[in-house]
Amino acid sequence: MSDLMYPVSFDRLMHHIVAEYGKHRRIYNVDAIHRFGCVSRLSLFGRTMENPLGPAAGPHTQLAQNIVAAYVGGARFIELKTVQTMYGEELGIPRPCINSADEAYNVEWSAEYRADEAMAEYVKAWFALKVISKEFELGDPDGFIFNMSVGYNLAGIKDPLIDNFIEGLKAASKTAIWKECQDWLLANVALFKNVDADYIKAISDNICQSITLSTMHGCPAHEIEGICTYLLTEKKLNLYLKCNPTLLGYDKVRSLLDATGFDYVIFDKHQFEVDPTMDDAVPMIKRLQAVAEGEGLQFGVKLTNTFPVTITKKELPGEQMYMSGKALYPLTISLAAQLSKALDGKLAISYSGGADRKTIKKVFGAGIWPVTVCTTLLQGAGYNQLDALAKEVESVPYQSVKTLDVAAIEALAADAVSDATLHKTAAMRKKHDAHPGFQDARATTYTCRVVCGNCVRVCPNRTNEIITVNGQKLVIHIDESCNECGNCACNCVEPCQPYKDRLTFFLDKARLDASTNDGFYKAGDLWGYRFEGTTAEVPLAQLPAALQPVVAQFEKELPYYVG
Repeated sequence: MSDLMYPVSFDRLMHHIVAEYGKHRRIYNVDAIHRFGCVSRLSLFGRTMENPLGPAAGPHTQLAQNIVAAYVGGARFIELKTVQTMYGEELGIPRPCINSADEAYNVEWSAEYRADEAMAEYVKAWFALKVISKEFELGDPDGFIFNMSVGYNLAGIKDPLIDNFIEGLKAASKTAIWKECQDWLLANVALFKNVDADYIKAISDNICQSITLSTMHGCPAHEIEGICTYLLTEKKLNLYLKCNPTLLGYDKVRSLLDATGFDYVIFDKHQFEVDPTMDDAVPMIKRLQAVAEGEGLQFGVKLTNTFPVTITKKELPGEQMYMSGKALYPLTISLAAQLSKALDGKLAISYSGGADRKTIKKVFGAGIWPVTVCTTLLQGAGYNQLDALAKEVESVPYQSVKTLDVAAIEALAADAVSDATLHKTAAMRKKHDAHPGFQDARATTYTCRVVCGNCVRVCPNRTNEIITVNGQKLVIHIDESCNECGNCACNCVEPCQPYKDRLTFFLDKARLDASTNDGFYKAGDLWGYRFEGTTAEVPLAQLPAALQPVVAQFEKELPYYVG
């Protein structure tokens, strides 16, 4: 199994979308398709947005197909994954890198693609959303916003690689990938009923008007302020500054986690000693608000970054991991309460800290938006949860959220401590104590005892499928975009590691050779395979007897992978 993700070409991306929707009425396995039906809109950065919900910068916004899946589910604020000068193997990301059994942990940070490759994914996604929103009548083609994200220091952000990324998303028609996508759409306009050449030519190349800045723990306040000032005054971008939970102070963080059932989470005081404090942050925010106002731009904060904690029981490889999800919620909403009070409610807050269906409506109703999610999409119904989340936020009267409701935010912070439904449950604590580590058990057969479909739903990269062979359900792994994050394994009920243990479809022989998985690929009129110790390229009729019906059914049910 290779941990390299291969980008899907725009041609294959669009053919996949059109064919899958036509055959199965779903898109990248999202069948809870959200169609915006409200009259109200939100205004942000001079653009309109149908709702304030989106995927947080992370695994759900690294690839074009992930962004498409998020939009189809109901997301309208797309926070693109953070880029920096380091990428790929330089980052040293161990595998697996995600454990979302309850609260989530990861050892993955920043995009695995080089910034120009990441930009290509975002341009492809931009065109795809502009087309499918109109073609499939999912919503207003101008009703969603892309927000770019960069890190982690001023020197890196000024590097030509990152500067070109920023400028490319401000005026994308100057890039080669823009022309590639536009030319493909114009050449294939006959595929669409509601999209014509004039519409395609009129798609705006101003993909991003805003940026989120992420900085490393230990970055001094003066460096953070310098980067923000540069992005506002030189790059002329609306800006969210991502803040760390450490602003609360060690004692507050420790007491909040202890009170909500996460007393086993271990962290040290050092990161609190090197990070900016609340006394640093509040005056800095006021100064940056003034800079933004002078530029005719918006400045706000993004609450919050993930929280670094110690790996104690082999939850993931390494010594330190980043905590998110339900354990982050009491920290993030408490920080929102403190900052909003300190600034008399005069603050724009972009929120991402464990919001889910229990809390998202209340968070938005208190005037905090946009609200982005990650952990909840790594669990349960995956992207299919977005439709319900979108309906939650769309039920809030938009005219009531123009300003922060400080009292309501403080009440949410109090509820985070007092409401047991938001805490670590006794059942999950028992499960954690019994087996807190990453599930490393392996399956001994290609078939599931119970085909629950968890691995299909929770994969952020859309790399598992289910087909029906001789009346039985069978999971097929798709090698192309898998980076071995391991999320399918920690959500498997068997146990099993689907990305290693299931028959795998490969794009070609080279990719099969780079993997240890048994599987197959199409080579013209032949099928290549590795199966139970045998490797060959043969016609369909000459495949091993156990593999032949699988391959035939895969091509029949999912032709957009092999066409």
